[in-house]
Amino acid sequence: MRRAVLAGLAVAIAACGSDREVSVPRAEPTSAASAPLGATAASTTAPTAAPVAGPPRPPILAYRIPYGAKRRAQMAAYSRRHYGDPEWRLDPRVIVQHWTSIASVRDTWRLFARNRRDPELGELPGTCAHFLVGRDGTIYQLVSERIRCRHAFGVNHVSLGIEHIGFSDAEVMRNRRQLAASLALTRWLACRYGIAIRDVLGHSETVRTRWYTELRPDRHTRSTHSDFRGGTMRRYRARLAGLRCA
Repeated sequence: MRRAVLAGLAVAIAACGSDREVSVPRAEPTSAASAPLGATAASTTAPTAAPVAGPPRPPILAYRIPYGAKRRAQMAAYSRRHYGDPEWRLDPRVIVQHWTSIASVRDTWRLFARNRRDPELGELPGTCAHFLVGRDGTIYQLVSERIRCRHAFGVNHVSLGIEHIGFSDAEVMRNRRQLAASLALTRWLACRYGIAIRDVLGHSETVRTRWYTELRPDRHTRSTHSDFRGGTMRRYRARLAGLRCA
């Protein structure tokens, strides 16, 4: 039952290439001090916009998924096929909001860590996101902001992905602790990378934005995801606008 559920849920959050599943080591969240932001591949990170003074960094637990040389090579190959640049490094320009359709932080981590072919396109690397916000408001970092994740087709080359444990827009928006943590994280990231509020998007909005790029439109011609619809994101961005950079 568990295996069937996870297989089905992969479709829900796939953003959405002959590799077998990687082994998944046991892992637990750690304090950010033991694994600072940007520590992965620090010597080869992409250039980013100058930091903008803003709100303090919210508490973030490091809960990194395996993302070694093999997965980075897969990401570069994916980027070449879909965006025309063989690159795995990320210069964030956009933030994309998701909800998981998975009930727990641990099961979400394991799905991303497995690095399996996604059900939509059958490609590697597997899907992942940079951050995960739990129902209790705990923020976890799964991948460095300087590394591309496959979380939203057409914008993976320019975007950070934030997942929320939940099964609907309404569930996340009603959870005060989760929403407050999400807004604090998003505003901190937006200020840090100079990302405009209009470029904080719901997954369902990505195909209609200026950032959308797809060299293989036969693979994706429309959005297949309903997480964080336009109406929800208008309310989210309005809340976000009240949290200004300095």
